[in-house]
Amino acid sequence: MTTIQLSDVSWVRNQKMILSDINWTVKKGEHWAIIGLNGSGKTSILNLITGYTWPTKGTVEVLGHRFGKVDLREVRKQIGWVSASMADRITTDKPLERALDVVISGKYASVGLWENDAHDEDIAYQLLVEMNSEHLADKPLQVLSQGEKQRVLIARAMMSKLDLLILDEPCTGLDVRARETLLQAIDRLAHGQTSHVPTLLYVTHHSEEILPCFTHVLLLKNGKISASGPKHEVMTSEHLSDAFEIDVDLSWRGNRPWIQVESWTQTPSTS
Repeated sequence: MTTIQLSDVSWVRNQKMILSDINWTVKKGEHWAIIGLNGSGKTSILNLITGYTWPTKGTVEVLGHRFGKVDLREVRKQIGWVSASMADRITTDKPLERALDVVISGKYASVGLWENDAHDEDIAYQLLVEMNSEHLADKPLQVLSQGEKQRVLIARAMMSKLDLLILDEPCTGLDVRARETLLQAIDRLAHGQTSHVPTLLYVTHHSEEILPCFTHVLLLKNGKISASGPKHEVMTSEHLSDAFEIDVDLSWRGNRPWIQVESWTQTPSTS
């Protein structure tokens, strides 16, 4: 089964080409990392996948549904999108909500709307266990650290048995320890034995966040695909030097790609 199919997709906004000639296929069982500089098109592709942006040309198919021939509201019920901004919104709307209740609310795709169901509580608690966060169950979301909030929100997304989960720069603002704790939880989720595992899309600027569980990488540059495919083919010094516009040396440690900057290949933009 094909999870995502973008065919000859371009998107123009205010007479500016944002995405150009995107051809990308994600198959069931694959987990993809999407990497690129700011402005490379990462968020624009996510908005196409979720139907919040319509391509200027080309076709978009997600979870077997071709956009334009399906009710997007139904498709979105099978897609989760977790970002740092979501944690801020939920904390503002429901600051004293227990972490367990926040997870349960994911079943209803709402903030602060849930029913007291023992079965749902059991499922939500097990999802917190998968995210190494069961000790947070009774704590208000407001008192949790940024990394803890992210783990709770991923568990919340999993509550609705998604087919596609987008993790949009979830490590933003985290220190090294909090980042590694979150990454371990994501890797555990990808190999989960107690819950349905969706296709994962992980968006990042940082190569070392591409965990062993990710099978493929989409590398973007200036709204175009710079390289795409199995991660060991895409994550090379040559490909990253071109996409990042600096000379980098990439090495694999712990089955994760780490880069070291060697020198600039051109004067970096100040914009």
